[in-house]
Amino acid sequence: MDLIYTDKNGIDKDIMPTYELDVAFGRDENDFLCTIAIEDHCCVPQDRIYMKDSVDGKNKWTDIGGIIDQIKLNTESGDVMYSGRTWHGILEGKVLCPDTGQDYLVLSGEANTVLKGLITRMGLEELFEADSTDSQITIKSYQMDRYIGGYTGIRKMLKAVKAKLKMIYKSGKVQISAIPLVDYSQDEKWDSTQISAQISKNDFPTNHVICLGKGELKDRKVIHLYMDAKGKVSKTQTYFGIREVTEIYDNANTESEDELEQKGREMLEDAYAAANAMDVKFKNNEDYDIGDYVGTREYYTSIQIREEITKKIVKVNRNGISIECQIGE
Repeated sequence: MDLIYTDKNGIDKDIMPTYELDVAFGRDENDFLCTIAIEDHCCVPQDRIYMKDSVDGKNKWTDIGGIIDQIKLNTESGDVMYSGRTWHGILEGKVLCPDTGQDYLVLSGEANTVLKGLITRMGLEELFEADSTDSQITIKSYQMDRYIGGYTGIRKMLKAVKAKLKMIYKSGKVQISAIPLVDYSQDEKWDSTQISAQISKNDFPTNHVICLGKGELKDRKVIHLYMDAKGKVSKTQTYFGIREVTEIYDNANTESEDELEQKGREMLEDAYAAANAMDVKFKNNEDYDIGDYVGTREYYTSIQIREEITKKIVKVNRNGISIECQIGE
């Protein structure tokens, strides 16, 4: 792959000289560090870098890149270090807020059209553009968390409709679109032997949350939420007796019943994720995206795990390129 550097307007300058690159994006970090020899120094703050590949003579655009925010020199080692935000980090650096007088930002419509509106709301039209084609994915009255980072908010919104954010840098713009996520754990053609895993499973995590909201004593708002064996959260109890494990979510300051219930659901979902933990290493993971799902089954114990890819780490050095996927929050 070539690492290209551009000016602040996205006009290509040249291919980066011999370099080392460390990029992380997803649930956290969302930044990069590029190191070159001091005699090859070629960039200034606000320049952009992006990576592209060539397959069968055709360009393959990627989501690896960002804006240089800082430059450091190390005269002892003879290195220059360029660091900055990835495209994901630029989105995350914006906060999605409710409109004045509203409790929540509520979004509806065709997914790419919604993404276009969010780009405008965040003031990022100069760098980002949404795909103009119909994604065939519909957002229905999605309620954003109050004051949430742009990238996190978009990921959560699309996850709610079984979709993911696709992002590539091409022709001076970060082009984003909504596409269906891929659940490799359900794909019979997917070779699960390409991953090695350390698996832990707890059959009895917290499966009942009592959500306590506003009010006093008998007038206090109380919502009971339950989780079944597959991690599905509802108001129907499936575990009883010694199999029932209960916790309390207590927030008397919660104004909205929906918000109270959502926090309870998140508490159960987090408990399920912690009880079904999987530390995965991929042999080949270049095509996996943030938001896709992977899984494996250990046949001696019959333990089966399914987890979301939430972070990718890309490293380039003299030995080549490595891409690591991480799962879970």
